[in-house]
Amino acid sequence: MTTFIPEWGSVAGSHVQVKRVLSALDDGYVVRRPLHPENLAADFFVTHPRKGWLALAVDETPFAELDPSQLFAPDRPAPFEKRLADLQKLGNTPDRCATVLASLALMWRCTNEQVRMLNKAYLGVYGTRLVSREQFMQLGVKLVNGMLISIPIAIEHDLRQRYFPESEIPAACTARRSFYRDNSARLQRFFLDAQQEWASKLDLDLPVQQTGLAKDFSVRMVNGVAGSGKTLIALSRAQLLARLFPRQRVLVLIYNTPVVADIKARLHRAHRVLPPNLEITTFYSWAFHQWRAVFGNRPRMADSHTVTALIEQARRQAPDLKHAVHRLISELDFINDHLIVDEAQYLEANRTGRGFALRPKERRQIWALYTEVSAALRRAGQHLWSAVPRAICLAAAAQERLHKHHHILIDEAQFFSPAQFQTVKLSTQPGGQLFLCADPNQGFMKNRLSWKSVGLDVAGRTKKLQKSYRTTKAILQTANRLLVGLGGQDDDFLAPDYADMEPGVRPRLVYTASLTDSVDRLLNELMAATQQDQLPLHDFLVICGDKLPRSHVYRRLSARLGANKVWWLNHEDQKKLPPNGYGQDYLRLAYLDTATGLEAANVLLLGLENLFLAADATDPNLNPDEPTPTREESARKLYMAMTRAGQRLVLLASQPLPPALEQLFDVQR
Repeated sequence: MTTFIPEWGSVAGSHVQVKRVLSALDDGYVVRRPLHPENLAADFFVTHPRKGWLALAVDETPFAELDPSQLFAPDRPAPFEKRLADLQKLGNTPDRCATVLASLALMWRCTNEQVRMLNKAYLGVYGTRLVSREQFMQLGVKLVNGMLISIPIAIEHDLRQRYFPESEIPAACTARRSFYRDNSARLQRFFLDAQQEWASKLDLDLPVQQTGLAKDFSVRMVNGVAGSGKTLIALSRAQLLARLFPRQRVLVLIYNTPVVADIKARLHRAHRVLPPNLEITTFYSWAFHQWRAVFGNRPRMADSHTVTALIEQARRQAPDLKHAVHRLISELDFINDHLIVDEAQYLEANRTGRGFALRPKERRQIWALYTEVSAALRRAGQHLWSAVPRAICLAAAAQERLHKHHHILIDEAQFFSPAQFQTVKLSTQPGGQLFLCADPNQGFMKNRLSWKSVGLDVAGRTKKLQKSYRTTKAILQTANRLLVGLGGQDDDFLAPDYADMEPGVRPRLVYTASLTDSVDRLLNELMAATQQDQLPLHDFLVICGDKLPRSHVYRRLSARLGANKVWWLNHEDQKKLPPNGYGQDYLRLAYLDTATGLEAANVLLLGLENLFLAADATDPNLNPDEPTPTREESARKLYMAMTRAGQRLVLLASQPLPPALEQLFDVQR
C-alpha cells in the first residue's frame, strides 16, 4: 500500500484523482508532498527504495495559453516554460552536465491530442514528459513504474533539503556516528526514513469535526524499539507544528531532567533558536506551573528522609505490615498514580504487575497509613511527588485555570502514570492533539497498564517502528537476548527488525579487580579514544549504577579530562545547563535511572553488576504467580542502558557475571 507523506486527508480538486491513481502502487512506494508548495516546480515526488525517484507536477494551464503555434516573448519566459526549466534543474548533477531525475507533468486541462502537440514542442527541450488527465487516469501506475530512476545520494539529499527540510536530522541531534575518524562520515547528512517522516506529519491538518472521534482531542501513538527515532519524530513534529501554527502552543513533555537538558543542548547546536511557541520540559516542571495556576502557589516536596520517618511512625499501628519502606512508599505512589479516592476503591484496585501480594487486611492497613502520612504532609505544607498530578486532577472546581495547549507531545510515554495522563488531557485544548511515543521494552518504572485503562483510545491509531537506526545489530541483539534471558519479555514486547542494520561489533565486558580499578580503566579508555583517535567528548556517555560513589567518579574524570569538561547531568548545578553553557564539548555523566532518552556513539557502563545477579526470589512478600519484579526491572534497565550506544558499548565490571550472560559479550580480563 502506498504511503502518503503527509496523509492526503484534506486534498481537493485534481489531487483527489491523482491520489486515487497513486494509491494503486505496490507496497514500498512513498508519495511525498511539500508542506510549503509555493513557487516549487514539483507538486510531489514518488519514491521507492530500490527503483528511485520521480518528480510529478500537476499543471492546470489551459491549452489556449500553451499552444506551441503561438510565439512567447523571448525576454519574458512563460510561467509554464519556467516551470519545465525548474523541473529540468531538479536532477542536475553538480557539474550541471547531465540530468538524472525524471519528471512527469500532468496537463489537467488538455486533451490527448493537445498533449501530443505540447510534447513535440517541449519534451526535447526540457526533458519533462507531459500526459493528459485521461492518460494518467488510465496508465498512471504503469507510467510511474516505468519512469522511476535511481539518483545519486547527493542529489537525493539536495532534493530532500529543498522540498522537505523538516525531515533532515541535524548531526548534533543523532548518535549515528562512525567510530573511526573519517572525513566523509563527519560530512554525512541524515534524514528521517519514510515511516519516521510519515509519523512526524500525521494529522497536521486534522479537521475540527474529526476530533469528536477521540473525545475532544486527537490521539496518535508511536511504539518503537530503542533507537527507532521516537524522540527525533517527536521533536521534528513539535518544531514543525510550532512553525506551521505560530499562534498555537506546542508542548513536549519528557520524563526526566537530564534528557531535557541534553536535548536542549543538541538543539542549540543545531538551530540556535527554537520557535517561541514551543516548550520542551519535564512533566513535573510543567506540572508545577499547572499547580501554581490552579492553587496559586508552588508545591513544596517532602524529602525521602521525611517520608521514611512518617511511614515508620505510622506503621507502628499496623504490625502486620512487614514490607520494606521502599515498597510501602511505592504503594503510596500507586494510590496517587491511580487516583484512588477511598478505601473501598483501593480494596478493589487491580494490582497486577506490582510484584508483591497484599491481603485485604494489609490493604486496609496501607490505606490507613496512606491517610495518616498524607495528612501529616499536608499539615507541614509538603507533598509526595506523585501527589502533584493527583491534586490537580481532583481539583475539579479550579481546573478551568489550567494553562491549555493545542499540541502536547509525550516522549517515553511508557513511564507516565494514569494521573499524569489525566493532567495532560485536562490541559489539552478542545480540538487539540496528543502525540505519544513509547518503547514497551523499556517500561521498568511503572506498572503494566493498557492505554485504554488510562483513558486513551489508540486502537487503529498506533504506528510500530521496529527498525533501529541509533545502534548496531550486534549491540541490539545482545540487549534483546539479555532482556529475554532475564525475564523482561512480556506481551508488549516489540521485536526489532535487524534487516539492513550495520553489523557492528559485540559489546565488550571488561573485568577489573575493584570499583577503583574500573574507574581507572574507564579513564584509560576515554583518554585513548579522545587523544589517539581524536574523537570529541560529546561522542561519549558514561552511565553509572546506584552502587557506585558517583562524586568520586566525577572528580576523577574532571581531574583527568580538565575542569568543566564533564557534564554531570544529575548534579544540582548542572541539571538544566552544562557547566560552561551551550556550545562547548563535554563528556556526559548520568545515573542509570535517568539515562532513558540519552544516547551517544560510545557508551561506557560502570557499576551495574548487581543488575546481572539473581533477584531477591526469597522475599516472602513476592507473589509466586508473577515474575520477580526486581529481575524484570533489572532486565529492562540493562536493555535501556545498553541501547543508548550507537557504535561501541563497554561494560566495566568488578564482579563475575552469570556465565549465560557473560557469553553475550566479548570478555576482556
